[in-house]
Amino acid sequence: MKNWKAVLLLGACLIFSGFASNSAFAQSPNASVYVVHGIPGHDVNEALDPALPVDVQVDGSICLVSGLKFGDIAGPFTIPANTTTGYSLVVSLANTLTPCGNSGSPVLRVSGVTFEAGENASVVAYLTDGSGPALKKFDNKLNTTLDPIKNGESRLIVQHTANAPAVDITVSEDQFTVGDHKIVHPLATLHDVTNGEQATADFSSGSLWNWPQTQVTLTPAGAKSPVIGPYYFQLVPHTAYLIYAVGSLSTESFTLITKAIPGI
Repeated sequence: MKNWKAVLLLGACLIFSGFASNSAFAQSPNASVYVVHGIPGHDVNEALDPALPVDVQVDGSICLVSGLKFGDIAGPFTIPANTTTGYSLVVSLANTLTPCGNSGSPVLRVSGVTFEAGENASVVAYLTDGSGPALKKFDNKLNTTLDPIKNGESRLIVQHTANAPAVDITVSEDQFTVGDHKIVHPLATLHDVTNGEQATADFSSGSLWNWPQTQVTLTPAGAKSPVIGPYYFQLVPHTAYLIYAVGSLSTESFTLITKAIPGI
């Protein structure tokens, strides 16, 4: 345990973060990890900064990231695989003078977080559906050795980490416009995705003149009117799109945080 911590601390000297960044993870003995801040400060307490800057510490000694704000995605960080005891993760209010210096009074703490070799994961601080903030690891399903993306396809990974009921996630393509109305063609609907769950799907990538565009909408399960979206983007082959639904539906802070990962 001491040996890998020494390596990590050496990496910190080189890149000013707790772990070295590395996108070539598929054949690595390590895991590649993103840290996502999905908690608006005002949804916790009206007196807090809406950005709610936080520090994230690993195993009580490694300051993985400091000053992370609502809507930020940090990483990827390279973390040695650990499938036995796992890691302890602590999220505390940001300390600008001593990063991770408030870890004795954590906002969130979770132990036994395991990472497999070659895994690509997200650690998300988010609002649960009515029971307060939480911290959870998601497997992003991007270890292409185990689950490859076919030629000409892209992958969407949507993680429901918002204080909101179950949603249906619809992915569509723009077809053409009639007057002021866009005609869209639904590609797939992922039904009844609840808080703390994720949904993954692969789609063919259209690239002719940057068209057709793809759109994602989130709708209360079984309903027709979206609560968020459409979110537009152009699918690029062998690219993964991480989409995090965060915030709270009741306070209108419900929004999407997105990250494109090329070369998958």
